[in-house]
Formats: sequence, structure tokens, C-alpha cells
Amino acid sequence: MIRTLRQQSIPAAARLLAGSMADNPLHLRVFGSGARLEPMLEEAFARLLRRQLRTGIVLGAHEGDVLVGVAAMVPPGRCQPGLPEQLAMLPILARGGALQRLPRIRHWLRTWERLDPAFDHWHLGPAAVARTHQGQGIGTRLMAAVCERLDREQGVGYLETDKPENVRLYRRGGFEVVAERQVLGVTNWFMLRHQPWKRGQVATPPGSSAE
Repeated sequence: MIRTLRQQSIPAAARLLAGSMADNPLHLRVFGSGARLEPMLEEAFARLLRRQLRTGIVLGAHEGDVLVGVAAMVPPGRCQPGLPEQLAMLPILARGGALQRLPRIRHWLRTWERLDPAFDHWHLGPAAVARTHQGQGIGTRLMAAVCERLDREQGVGYLETDKPENVRLYRRGGFEVVAERQVLGVTNWFMLRHQPWKRGQVATPPGSSAE
């Protein structure tokens, strides 16, 4: 069953995201591997999810009472964190021993910010399925729920991913690659889903092109 995540489920959702995304190529390139990575990501995701619950939609896929998948989306104008939110991440990075990684983090986030569309859009992410439940169609069901929300809001969807298998999943939901960039040597794909009744119209992030 897929339903809106509740506040009390944030710790479980943050653990799920951290466990599923600790080996993402970009996370490994930015932060390196090690025992501190997953706890640091868990703390960062918990803070991010609390913000997203206030400003957008966070969906959870459940098997009984067990959370097995998460997908967040925020509405137009709310996808870029303000300075106070960015500064609040510094203690989390410090506890994770990652302050020396700030130049890499800055490069990563600036690249993503430059490609963020100037027009109104819903920004997707983070999204993940628990490792123990991958390959069971949960990601596809979450994507269908996200697309249903986009259609209900008559909104354009936008996302970034550094995993080719995610590109295939999102394409099944109607997303198209509008840009491909190397971020610290890791390929990132930037994808857009037009409103169904406007597909075919050209709307791409400024300065973006498939490479």
C-alpha cells in the first residue's frame, strides 16, 4: 500500500534512504566510503524529510506495517533550500567527518542548481526502495503514485539521478532525459516529465542538452 508518510515514520524513512543510497556513485565520489557515511546520510535525510513533509508530499510504500519504499516531491518554488537550511547541514557533516568534503559538495550542488528548470515544476527526490525489497515492482508502484499526483496537480516533474537503472524506471513513468552531465566524474541524468496534455512541447532547463 502506498500512502502519505506520517511524521512518526521519518526515522524509518531516513534509515531506508540511507541504507539504499549509501552506495550511489555520486555519494561515494563526494563523501567516500566508510562506517560514518550511512549514519551521516540518515541524519541528513531525516532533516530533509521533515522539511519536505512541511512543504510538499512524501509517499511511503508499505507491506503491512513495514515501510519498504519512499518517494518525496516538493512543489514549484520550494525545491532549493535556503541559507539557514544549508547551514543546518554543517553540524551533520561535522559529525560525519565530512567537512573537508565541502568543495566537492559545493561543486555537486552548484551543478544541480544550474540545471534546475526556471519554469514551475515539482522536484522529485529523494526516492528509494529498501534493499530487501528491490526487484519486486515497488519502485514502479511508487513512480505510478508520483505520476498520479503530478497529473492531479497538472504539474511538470523534474529529477536528477546518478544510476542508469533509475533512468529506465523513470522513463517508464513518462520522464525524458533533458541533460547529461559529469559531476566529479560521475554521470548524472536530469529528467523531465511534461504534463500529459502538453507532451511534445519543448521545455528544458536553461543551458541543458543531452551530451
